[in-house]
Amino acid sequence: MIRRWTADLLLGVRLALGGGGARTSLVRLGLTAVGVGLGVVVLLTATSLPTMLGARAERSAARTPGAVAVEGVDPVYAVKRDDEFRGRGLTGYLVQRTGPHAPAPPGVDRLPGPGEVVLSPSLAALLASPEGELLRPRFSQRVIGTIGDAGLTGPNELYFYLGSDTVAGQPEAGPVSRFGGEANRRGLSSIELLLVVVGATTCLAPVFVFVVTSTRLAAAARDRRLAALRLIGADRGQVRRIAAGEALLGSFAGLLVGGALFLLVRALVPKITVSAFRGGIFGVDVVPDWRLGVPALVALPVLACAAAVFALRRVVIEPLGVVRRGTRLRRKLAWRFMPAVAGGAVVGTGLGTANADPVLAVGVVLILAAIPLVLPWLVERCAGVLGGGSPAWLLAVRRLQLDSATAARLVSGIAVVLAGSIALQGVYARAESEQPRPAAAQVLASHFATNLADARAFADTVRALPGQGALPVRVGGLIENQAGAMASILVGTCAELRARTGLADCRDGEVYTTPSTDRYQPAPGDRVWFSGARKADPRITPQWTIPAVHQATFDDATLLVTPGALATATSVGLVSTVTIPGAGPDLVERVRNAVGWNGTAYSLGTGRDGTYALITRVLSIGSVLVLLLAAGSLLIAAWEQLRERRRSLAALMANGVGRGVLARSLVWQLAIPVAVAVVVAVLAGVVLDWLLLTLVVHRPMLVDVGAIITLAATAAVAVLLVTAVTLPALWRTTSLEHLREE
Repeated sequence: MIRRWTADLLLGVRLALGGGGARTSLVRLGLTAVGVGLGVVVLLTATSLPTMLGARAERSAARTPGAVAVEGVDPVYAVKRDDEFRGRGLTGYLVQRTGPHAPAPPGVDRLPGPGEVVLSPSLAALLASPEGELLRPRFSQRVIGTIGDAGLTGPNELYFYLGSDTVAGQPEAGPVSRFGGEANRRGLSSIELLLVVVGATTCLAPVFVFVVTSTRLAAAARDRRLAALRLIGADRGQVRRIAAGEALLGSFAGLLVGGALFLLVRALVPKITVSAFRGGIFGVDVVPDWRLGVPALVALPVLACAAAVFALRRVVIEPLGVVRRGTRLRRKLAWRFMPAVAGGAVVGTGLGTANADPVLAVGVVLILAAIPLVLPWLVERCAGVLGGGSPAWLLAVRRLQLDSATAARLVSGIAVVLAGSIALQGVYARAESEQPRPAAAQVLASHFATNLADARAFADTVRALPGQGALPVRVGGLIENQAGAMASILVGTCAELRARTGLADCRDGEVYTTPSTDRYQPAPGDRVWFSGARKADPRITPQWTIPAVHQATFDDATLLVTPGALATATSVGLVSTVTIPGAGPDLVERVRNAVGWNGTAYSLGTGRDGTYALITRVLSIGSVLVLLLAAGSLLIAAWEQLRERRRSLAALMANGVGRGVLARSLVWQLAIPVAVAVVVAVLAGVVLDWLLLTLVVHRPMLVDVGAIITLAATAAVAVLLVTAVTLPALWRTTSLEHLREE
């Protein structure tokens, strides 16, 4: 029996290659392979996502500084700096070596010394381009090398190691004896997890619909070949196995095409520079997870064979011809809703638990799978009630009445994508409503100085920026006594302190405080250190002896220090902070240049949570790619439909039907099923959205009518564009030479 089954499958493969003419068979096989290949590349890319995220996490962890002392290694003082340039993340470390045997992070031969810097290739290219003009003042140091791929999370990441001799005295600096640790990733909230599950399912579920549609191309020609086999003695079982063999060849060819397209995707991925990918993705990191990829790839040929055999259930293939029973037996509706009912029950049982994401994905797939099942019934009913009209309308309606299943299959992929996108948009709208509302846009800058003159210079530099002449600059810090108790200080002239705190009586050289029992109260003669100094060097002697302290009443809980009071300090550690509301992009970059790497500058009120932004942007990109895949599969199926009908269309042309009438009928043949598909998709998407939000995460539903209309219009326009692209093929198809039998 195995040998017989193998022989039947191989015969199907041979017929797929040579049945109906070598050229025609190869074209048909090519169309099937491209359709399946598009699905394969989406599956391979999707199953590579865990590997990509894992590789990025490992790369990030490998360069994380470790504080554990290592024998024979001279520690490095390092402080991280997270910055920005024109909306792109800019990250790196300020480092200060303590000896010749300093550790080196991955991708770096040696850490830079004072006045030196190591840059990522993308950052070096940016600095060398005209676009990086406002960034160059921050990197005036000598470049001694570039960071290798092992030290970057992506090929377009802006990353650096900058040498400095003042890092040890900065409050957040710490000794580093090695690089390497565990990545710290925050968990997802329930609404974010729902976004991921629904988005991934919405992007992957249509792939299987497209594979089924692609493997059923040229069904009429296949049925004629099978009828010929019945004429020479093949039984019904052999016919089904031969049909499975034909589909098997197309699916295997699709695997090869999809593999080639996937290699192309791997080559193009490093060139993607959108901010959603946070520095891009290395091509070597795009590797399908075999635990997900192998079952998915094995499922495709099985699905193709099952679809080919299932398609014969309503076809009687006899030695003298093919009889289709679909036009005589009305389709039943009840069983077509069973996947949707089962999916709703599965979604309801998920209950939003931490381990419910696989169950939730199954429920979403079942609900979306009901759409291609319901569409043929609805298209058949709608076509049956449509009346007369223009010749183009009559041709289209009659064609739908004769074969509504083919038209429904053509638009089922678009309908699944649309329904999933509407559900995803509803979840996104709810997640967006729960995000913190952004505050008024402003820039908050902090600058670390080791003496009062540097703090004054920073204040003067910032006030010299356009429109910032009266900008208030706060200069403060922390002091620590012998017992480790700490107090904050505010440094300024008497005029500045009076304006900021309301201090009534002030003389330069004095220190002022307000009585308090819940914090350290500095006393005259106390010998103190500035914050971070003792941590950087435990051997350092006290840096400042506090002069006379005067009790006063003012609106501040800090110690007020006039410049003259710091005259006896051997060194200081001060932080100057400034807030600039409504700063434009150029002003933001100039403030960052004024801060340099002895501080930080943040654009507040304009950013969003990084994890949430990454999820939403990637899902948006995925939705667009799946829509393009849907349009591409629809285009392939439409071309094949024209090829199958070329003789009937040529006959109509020979009998006086103009090409314009045929073109309009082609539009109507797609427009009618599309209208039905849009209605079904909108209803399914809204119901799925309600189920997910109400039963899973227990949130009220938000209906964004504008977004639903936009998505529906986009799907309709995509179908119309595909129809327009097929019109040139219609012109060639209606040539009278196609009246000949092939």
